Amino acid sequence: MQPTRILARQASRALAIAARQHRQPLLQQRLLPAMMAASSSMAGRSTTAKAGFATSLPFGDFQKFNEVVGKAQEHMDEGIRFMESNMIPLAMSSFQKSLNAQPSSTGHYNMGVGYFMMGDYRSAIRSFEESLKLNPARADAHTNIATAHVKLNKDLDLAQHHLQAAADITPDDAEVQFNLGVVSEQKGDLDTAIKGYKAALDLGIETASVNLRNASAKKLAQVAKEQESDKK
Repeated sequence: MQPTRILARQASRALAIAARQHRQPLLQQRLLPAMMAASSSMAGRSTTAKAGFATSLPFGDFQKFNEVVGKAQEHMDEGIRFMESNMIPLAMSSFQKSLNAQPSSTGHYNMGVGYFMMGDYRSAIRSFEESLKLNPARADAHTNIATAHVKLNKDLDLAQHHLQAAADITPDDAEVQFNLGVVSEQKGDLDTAIKGYKAALDLGIETASVNLRNASAKKLAQVAKEQESDKK
């Protein structure tokens, strides 16, 4: 199994993807420690931590910090290798060791991936939420939380909330826009659904045109019914 993106979209009708129906989990390979001023890459791209240190940082502290981060990264790399061999419990143990050495958004995110793959969606949600506390700009964490809520209890309200958050962070992600449209349509929020489908279509998911047409027809029927009711 290669470390790719955790979007179990095919498993739920509410998160069905038009063009590419299934993606496997993304494991974030580079450590993003909470102590660093780091920026995260999004789906499918490697992330390299970028740190800015105060010039007055004592060399001894600097060296100790590097050793801690290095150890955390070693455990992270070990966990990735275990995941690639589908040895999930061992991978989870390594990710936890990485977190014990140095709390990081990456560590919590990868723990979420492991929990998700084991079907423990509640724990996956908690791990992704911890990841977001350290890196609020991690759009995939929002998307994965949405997927987990749908698989866990069909909670479309929370799914829509997190998909909207992901869309706000990465507005050019066609699949996020499409899934936002699907979930919103199922909730009866046709305005948001139409907006999501339009964005997905513009971004290259051609089959979104069918969803857009259907949602638009529902919206016209809804408006006509409301106008008829007002006349009475």
